[in-house]
Amino acid sequence: MSVNMQKVSGWVKIKGGAQYANVSERTFRDWLKQDLKYSKLPTGHILTKFEWIDQFLEGFTVNENELDKIIAETMKDLGGNGKSL
Repeated sequence: MSVNMQKVSGWVKIKGGAQYANVSERTFRDWLKQDLKYSKLPTGHILTKFEWIDQFLEGFTVNENELDKIIAETMKDLGGNGKSL
């Protein structure tokens, strides 16, 4: 399977945004409620920018050290040895 690495720009409707982010339309609509920026036209159409989708998702970036820390803390709270998996 080949992946198109071309950077896209411009506006997209909900269906296209969901496809771009590889999530369901329902999940994408939830993101709109969670502060994914969008514009609502007088016709009722909701549009967002690819750039805004990227920015929204980058807000959830977790680096490996943070993930190891979260796992260790969770294991400790559960009575484990606190070591990373």
